[in-house]
Amino acid sequence: MLGASIEARTAGVIDEKTPAYLVYSGELPVAWCTVRATVVTPDLVLDGASARHQRMAVQAMSNLARWVLVALADARAEIEDTVVQSVMSQEGAVRIAPADDLTSSAAVLLDGDLAAAQTSIARVLPVRAAAEVVVIDAHGFGRYGRDSHRLPLPVLCAMRRVASTHQLPLAAVGDWLAASGGVDADVPADELPAIFTADLVGLFPNRSDYAEKHLAERGWAAALERLGMPRRYIDLAALERDLFDNDVHAVATTNAAGGQAVAVFRRPVPSWPETPTSTSIPARTPAWASTKGRHP
Repeated sequence: MLGASIEARTAGVIDEKTPAYLVYSGELPVAWCTVRATVVTPDLVLDGASARHQRMAVQAMSNLARWVLVALADARAEIEDTVVQSVMSQEGAVRIAPADDLTSSAAVLLDGDLAAAQTSIARVLPVRAAAEVVVIDAHGFGRYGRDSHRLPLPVLCAMRRVASTHQLPLAAVGDWLAASGGVDADVPADELPAIFTADLVGLFPNRSDYAEKHLAERGWAAALERLGMPRRYIDLAALERDLFDNDVHAVATTNAAGGQAVAVFRRPVPSWPETPTSTSIPARTPAWASTKGRHP
């Protein structure tokens, strides 16, 4: 069967059983993935290294990277590429596929409301339930959208709500999320807007402007003025470095007029151990940023 499929592909004949990726153990093919992202194993009894290689291959090909799924979907839907690419050029667009047919895809502009998003998806991609939809690509969601192994639909909808509420580019929300919890953290979608609001300090033209604001809020600028001391006695560059190394972090973005700006966020407060030791250094990550389900 495998040999016939390979010969047919060489002759230009491709169907749902055509192999896209082959994994060998020595000279023996132990598993392959078809152009429909289906994993197949030969009807052979394997042991030793071959059996181990087969298990590893099946595990890897059952959890393909999104860019691989996109490539397979592109190859399958050449006629529909124009429609998909047109939608995917817009900020907030997602490309989805049924979990049981990952190369049969469609694209929609995602709504911030999860129920509305599921309704939109059902119109272009009929499936039994929204839980059976997999997002294989996203546009405009910043680093989180680019680098996450999987993109949960509830999280993407929450990101759209956050961007709309704070009048920020969606990419800024995705960059913040990736910096705060990592690209494959277990993000609590329902809590995401509140977490973002609590972390956000504000939008500033640049990092120096935030340092100036900090200087004024602490009363240091007024104190210098009362004492008749020149402002040059404050090393603003050193203050800026200290603030952004320890207290806050910045995400490059744009303001309402389209000019360059930085969104400044509070850094997560570490949970220090009761008895610090030289080998016990707490991570500066929020509690929700676990590694459960992270793809290696």
